[in-house]
Amino acid sequence: MSVIRFPRRLRRDDRGEAIVGFAFVMPVLVLLSLAIFEFGLVIFDFHRAGEATRRAVRLLAIANPVADVSSFAAGSAIQCTSSGGSVSCSGSAAADAGVFDAMVLNMQEILPAIGPENVEIEYTDSSVGDPTTPGGIIPLVTVKLVNLTHAFFIVQLIPGMPQELTFPPFTSNLLAAGLGPTAP
Repeated sequence: MSVIRFPRRLRRDDRGEAIVGFAFVMPVLVLLSLAIFEFGLVIFDFHRAGEATRRAVRLLAIANPVADVSSFAAGSAIQCTSSGGSVSCSGSAAADAGVFDAMVLNMQEILPAIGPENVEIEYTDSSVGDPTTPGGIIPLVTVKLVNLTHAFFIVQLIPGMPQELTFPPFTSNLLAAGLGPTAP
């Protein structure tokens, strides 16, 4: 008789039910917690990318121009980028690639994932000043951070989620030091 009662007792015994339920739920909770942590890292990188862009434009506003601005005139614009380790500027020669490299190193202090290929610089006429006055033309310096990505570690394990996230472009601009004569 006790052999027949054992299966009935086993069916009514629910002492291990919580452990079995927790074993099913725990992996989902751990994965969800790690995904939330990883999205926090994405938000932190987003903030650091914006701050790196602001730091770069502040540096370029007081440093020597990256481009050769000897022929910079009212209404002109010069854009500088880096590819293959060399700096090239549209409409002029790159005058000081060391300034570009120093700017990228300053940006990498905030966010190491930034590379020279992610940075674009533009000098445009701000319509402030003119070549005949001390200080000359005052350009508007714009730094743009483009094609910056954040690779996911945990989120990519969730089916249907991407392997990386590409941030939108970050742009910051500031009026720079004048490009004209410094003495009357």
